[in-house]
Amino acid sequence: DRVPRRLDAAQRSALANLATLAVARLEARTASVPDAAGAADGVQELQEQLARERQFADAVIQSIPGAFFLFSREGEMLRWNARLEAATGYTGLEIAAMRPLDLVHPADRAAAEAAIREVVEQGREVSLEARMADKGGAGRPYLFTGRPLRVAGETYVMGFGRDISEWKRAEERTFRAKERLDLALTGSRLALWDWDLRANRVYFNEGWAAMLGGEKRESTIAWEEARRGIHPDDANLHEAAVANAVQGVSEAFECEYRVRHASGDWIWVHARGKVTQRDEGGRALRMTGTSTDVTKRKEAEERAEYLATRDALTGLPNRVLLHDRLEQGIVNAARHRTGFAFMFIDLDRFKTINDSLGHDVGDELLKRVAARLTACVRASDTVARLGGDEFAVILENLRGPDDDGAQQVADKMIAAMAAPMLVGSQHLTTSCSIGISLYPGDGRDSATLMKHADVAMYYAKEKGRNNYRFFSAEMNQRAQERLSIENYLRLALRRNELVLHYQPRVRMADGALTGMEALVRWTHPRRGLLAPGKFIEVAEDSGLIVPIGEWVLERACRQLRDWQRTLGRDFRLSVNLSVGQLADADRLYRAVEGAVRDAGIDPGCLELELTESLLMHNLGEKAALLHRLGELGVGISIDDFGTGYSSLSYLKTLPVDAIKIDSSFVRDIGLDANDEAIVSAIIAMAHSLRLGVIAEGVETAAQFAALKALGCDEYQGFHASPALPPGEFESRFAGKREPLPRP
Repeated sequence: DRVPRRLDAAQRSALANLATLAVARLEARTASVPDAAGAADGVQELQEQLARERQFADAVIQSIPGAFFLFSREGEMLRWNARLEAATGYTGLEIAAMRPLDLVHPADRAAAEAAIREVVEQGREVSLEARMADKGGAGRPYLFTGRPLRVAGETYVMGFGRDISEWKRAEERTFRAKERLDLALTGSRLALWDWDLRANRVYFNEGWAAMLGGEKRESTIAWEEARRGIHPDDANLHEAAVANAVQGVSEAFECEYRVRHASGDWIWVHARGKVTQRDEGGRALRMTGTSTDVTKRKEAEERAEYLATRDALTGLPNRVLLHDRLEQGIVNAARHRTGFAFMFIDLDRFKTINDSLGHDVGDELLKRVAARLTACVRASDTVARLGGDEFAVILENLRGPDDDGAQQVADKMIAAMAAPMLVGSQHLTTSCSIGISLYPGDGRDSATLMKHADVAMYYAKEKGRNNYRFFSAEMNQRAQERLSIENYLRLALRRNELVLHYQPRVRMADGALTGMEALVRWTHPRRGLLAPGKFIEVAEDSGLIVPIGEWVLERACRQLRDWQRTLGRDFRLSVNLSVGQLADADRLYRAVEGAVRDAGIDPGCLELELTESLLMHNLGEKAALLHRLGELGVGISIDDFGTGYSSLSYLKTLPVDAIKIDSSFVRDIGLDANDEAIVSAIIAMAHSLRLGVIAEGVETAAQFAALKALGCDEYQGFHASPALPPGEFESRFAGKREPLPRP
């Protein structure tokens, strides 16, 4: 037994018996023999009795665990057991000649002397840790207990000593382990705590005080006082985690919560603990654990979560958070039987601003747009950026389909976008197209609501942009038609349903045929021949425009090669380029180079047309591509000239060969002086730059005459001929360079 303690009941009983015997012996020594005549028999009987008592007393003394000794108040050693002799190495004769303090290490004798004095003078039982000195001079730690014994008015001292060497070594190991733990806790910034559930008090080490910004010291406080430092929002979570561990529901306690720092701020701690002691009934008596400051980690997690759910440019919710809030909105609306609106917003012609003025300006414009959209709604509503120039809004708590809240907000947004925005040194204006779907009428799940709002937004764009539209079943039907067109269009490429028609280009000066423009048509299996306006937009949106454009290039170049045999080697071909084709410059270059090479035509006979607005998107990238095509020998013309929003300086730096005047200027050229002035200026400017000029959409003799008078070089339009299938084109112009008169 390594644990020091007071004498137990058995030991006390043995000592009491011993004391009784000792008293009897001492009294026997002083008793006189009353009758000399019977002295011999009495002495004999007394001697036998005393011998038996002595044997019994010796047996009791020797049975006592640990060292035992009895001495007088004067310090005379009266009795001891063999364990004392074994512990000290002294013989019985040597111990008999010693004083009690001789058995104590010199360094501890003062304390031992004071303890003996307290027993003798105050009659109190005293315990003392001291080293017992052995014969060799070494000392071993013992726990001594002294108890007074009074006999016939005299005071004696009974002593009991238990070797606690092993216990002291264990105590030393525990102390060293605690030191190492404290060092480890200090290095790892762990705070140690120990909760005594019986006293309902909790101990904190220095690490806890340091973590909270206080003086580094240990402390023990009431459990409720410790709980008062927990953030109110985390108190229930902490209490539940503690209860689960105490009640045995969970094997351990683990919780992250906020506590008040000395600075007044809240810090996050991660606490782990375990019930280390329970009574026989399983009731928790003690819980011990550690806590760590995880504030930086929590802040990093919160920042990461924010970035994961927020748009980096505007700070608005992104698509992830929007979807989450949309799902919550559906649940809340269903529970409270209310409605809400989902709005899909797309900025009109934002790419023109972004590409012509730079991405920095575009980014600033998006920030201003985000702020204006947010200002149009309530704090409880959600404005999100989906990417690019697309935004979305959730308008909560609408009373029903007749609630005009969504319409009012849409009107405010249209008006807000119309006001100029100062970005840097420029005042910019933009507009937006808005599609609106309503819950529950237009959908009861997030995917349907978003899809229908998207459909309505595209419908708003088709109706002229800068407006909004509510979703309707008719729109959905049109959306289904678009999807059907896309699916059939994919099949059309494999089934060879696409065909080319060719519209002549005519020289105004003498009416000579100079070339042709290739225009794609689709022989739809159910709807017949479809013009580009019926499917090109779908092809652009679906990405099919790229393989379609490559097919057009290859087929048209082969047709040009065949017709040049009869129409001359200088007969030219023009082909339109699309946004999708220009997005991959390398692929487009390879397609053009391959089509020219495979057809075996002069690259100078091929002219590629792209619109002015398309050219200005990422002008730097387009310029590099155009220069590569120019080096190949291919001609470049600007289609729909005059309808863009850019500077004309690119005409001086890019390898442009011709410009095509948009039909919107040609339509009223003989009737509107402004249109005539614009066309005249365009022609004069182009000629000064040595560029050719082609007029599009010439349908009447008056238009033809006006353009010819202004010096226009070539024209296309019904006045010469509509676009014709290859067979009709060949039969009409076979071997001829002048168009036939119109009927």
